[in-house]
Amino acid sequence: MVFSFSFLSRWLAMYDKRYCKDAKRIRQRIKLSEPDSVNELPGYTRPERYLSPTHPIHLICVLAGLTLIGVGLISQNNNLPTPLMLKDAPTNPGQFIAERAMDYLIELTKLGPRSAGSYENEVLAVNLFKKKIAAITYSAKKIHKISLDIQKPSGAFPLHFLDGMTNVYRNVHNIVVKIGPHDDPGHSVLMNCHFDSVPDSPGGSDDGASCAIMLEIFQIISESDSSLNNNIIFLFNGAEENFLQASHGFITQHPWAQEVRTFVNMEACGAGGKEILFQAGPNHPWIMERYSEVVPYPYASSLAQEIFQSGVIPGDTDFRIFRDFGNISGLDFAWATNGYVYHTRFDNVDQIPLGTLQRTGSNILALVLGLTNGKELSNVSLYKSGNIVFFDFLGVFMIKWSENANVVFNVSAAILSVFSMLRSMQSAALRDVKYGTYLKQFGLSCLVVVISWIVTILSCAVIAAVLTTLGRTMSWFARPTWIFFLYICPTLFVPMSVVLFVSRWQRKALSHSPWILFQIYYDSYLFMWTFLLIVCTVFSIRSGFIALFWTFFPCVGSLVQSHVYKHWRDGKWILYHCGALLLPACQSLYLMLGAVNLYIPIMGRTGSGNHAEIVLAFLTSIIFVFFFSFFIPIIILVKQPRKILSLLGTMFLIAVGLLIFTPLGFPYSGDPKSPAPQRFMIAHTQRVFHDEFGRERNRQSGFWLVDMDLNSPFSVESLVPEIKKAQLTLEDCRNELYCGLPYLIPVSTFIWRTHWLPAPPPHIGTPTTLELVSVEKRANSIKRMSFNVTGPSHMGLMVSPYKGVSLLEWSFVSGDPLAGPNWQGRPTYFVFYGCASDPEPWTFWIDVKDPSGRNTSIDIALSGHFLHGPNKITSELRELLANFPPWTTATSWTASYTSWKF
Repeated sequence: MVFSFSFLSRWLAMYDKRYCKDAKRIRQRIKLSEPDSVNELPGYTRPERYLSPTHPIHLICVLAGLTLIGVGLISQNNNLPTPLMLKDAPTNPGQFIAERAMDYLIELTKLGPRSAGSYENEVLAVNLFKKKIAAITYSAKKIHKISLDIQKPSGAFPLHFLDGMTNVYRNVHNIVVKIGPHDDPGHSVLMNCHFDSVPDSPGGSDDGASCAIMLEIFQIISESDSSLNNNIIFLFNGAEENFLQASHGFITQHPWAQEVRTFVNMEACGAGGKEILFQAGPNHPWIMERYSEVVPYPYASSLAQEIFQSGVIPGDTDFRIFRDFGNISGLDFAWATNGYVYHTRFDNVDQIPLGTLQRTGSNILALVLGLTNGKELSNVSLYKSGNIVFFDFLGVFMIKWSENANVVFNVSAAILSVFSMLRSMQSAALRDVKYGTYLKQFGLSCLVVVISWIVTILSCAVIAAVLTTLGRTMSWFARPTWIFFLYICPTLFVPMSVVLFVSRWQRKALSHSPWILFQIYYDSYLFMWTFLLIVCTVFSIRSGFIALFWTFFPCVGSLVQSHVYKHWRDGKWILYHCGALLLPACQSLYLMLGAVNLYIPIMGRTGSGNHAEIVLAFLTSIIFVFFFSFFIPIIILVKQPRKILSLLGTMFLIAVGLLIFTPLGFPYSGDPKSPAPQRFMIAHTQRVFHDEFGRERNRQSGFWLVDMDLNSPFSVESLVPEIKKAQLTLEDCRNELYCGLPYLIPVSTFIWRTHWLPAPPPHIGTPTTLELVSVEKRANSIKRMSFNVTGPSHMGLMVSPYKGVSLLEWSFVSGDPLAGPNWQGRPTYFVFYGCASDPEPWTFWIDVKDPSGRNTSIDIALSGHFLHGPNKITSELRELLANFPPWTTATSWTASYTSWKF
């Protein structure tokens, strides 16, 4: 990098003769002991060696100020609007009433867990919605036309989710309501929620609250005196937790699906707080523009969209179905706060404040009316013009621009950045620093910055590894404040130490000027952000607006300071420096806190094999090492910088000591008002394995313990002594298809570290059987095998052809079967089957090509899952769970796994 600047150095020297002459005259006057008179020369500031360094208290105030901003943003994020009660309805016509929505939610959650196929879901919940919809329809104004349809579709589709699967469903429930003008325009906005839940969860936030909000919006619109310009379709789907089955049945089979022009999907991966718009599009920026115009409480970010769609977050929503199978653009909303209760028994109405319902309901009501009455809905193809960059500024208002404008903004900021760095070079020339010297130090500083980032990230990873070795992991799970001491303090300490250490040698080449050295490091960080901005521009990364902020505002701050406030130092200079960075710092902190709020609870369900402590340390250090970029160089200007480093080091060491020697680092909480439970998934399982002759070669029974975090399952062994006998299943994973275990979904690469605890055989209410009905030999070494399956409402089929054998086709869906991860060098295929009602035998065929002509060509395993009803939990499993402490939550069921060779 140093040598690459040689040409630029000569060009600058030739280009800017005026600055060179001024610099020469200044140096002559300094030699003549005229330091005061030269202050009048244009572009000159007093030599930095005559100026006092910054007092340590100034930097401490900066760090304290950033902390206070973070606390303020957390407080602001928890600020919710005042909910409207039923008594307020007469004086607030057309407004969302949170209390009425809560009443709907209470009735729904009283039904208990509602797994697809359960009596609670297919009968009680369906009847409840029909009753509520009928009552609203009865009192609706005659100006509206309302239609109700109950759909029970069956179908299948490939789903690129986690390891990938083929999803087969039978007779799932959809409750569909359409409201619009009597003269049907044939254009509709679709609103979607799901009323089913996972086993053992009342589904308060996921997704009962969304359905309650939709019922309230339906009632408000039905009572309006104004007719809609277009239709609104309310889809209450009953099989989302069966991996998006019901929404697929609607968008591919329902006659009303043909008139859907856009959609609003409502989901949750937490409870309470603010709903975030985390997916928009594809294309059709008018939808996002309408959102920004009408919603009273915006909360949206294209950063969240890119993070979610990257697959980092293990989840998916019906947004994918409407987008991929309906070719429709829309918006996806979710609650992300308090993700601890997601898919647990704690997901009840107590976790959902009325203010949350009011905020979300008011936003969605305004949005849906804005979309429905907009001119775009009649011909959306005219407004398909690419994606946009969007984000809210501190939750106050939306900022958005097109992809083309994004390129212009980014390129302009990059050019401004280059100009700012050149201007700094010219300014240094006036201070007796040659261009060549400056460029060499600039190149060295850029290298130091990169090294400091790498060392910082590695240091945090080492800290996490040590804590993992000591068994003191996930202290931040219930108490996120630990992150500040364990990982944010080192993210300040390490780069400051590296920069301070190297700067001692750099000062010698810069006439011992700390202020010039500060500017060099300032520009080095600016160069890094500019490079990142260019990368985001080249690869069309819309979350690059963060790099845009950290390029544009530091540039402007540096240029203004060099022209207007060039004589400011110490307290005034610190105030100006932080003021120039205030907007990007606040916005970045706002986004970072949202990200931390999201991924901390996720770390409790990513599986013990994914090293949550190290992952969190890695994410936190990356986020904050970038955030602190322009604050790190201040350490160069500080008098007695060891005081700052000692303060940071002391806080870190005290925190580590408390974590190791006191119970303050216990990671979980069973407080019903603020739970942060440890998750367990336990299936009382029967396993049967057959050889190539159809003979039973092995039979086992026990509890399958799915390790959901780093501490599973031995964190409870003092209270549940049986856990001590649990053994890892790694050997099973090497020898058996899908580890010889009843995976409900294909997550063997995601959750592969599990335990097996021997136990008496479970009672299997409905045996899961696989019968080979026929084998039809065809041309080109192809044979078609037909099967008949009986079992419970939820089953999993796992297939793996032998080496040299190809799975060509099957009856589930057309086209090439969707393959999953390899096992023993062979591809695997996973089929999920869900039957919500009216059970019938599951028949299918598979075509395989085996040139060898052997008798057996494939391994097949079939799992059965009893997720509801009297066969869900055995007495032995209930007895085991009774000993678990209140700071745990368990999803439990009875399962079977049987394998064959055909």
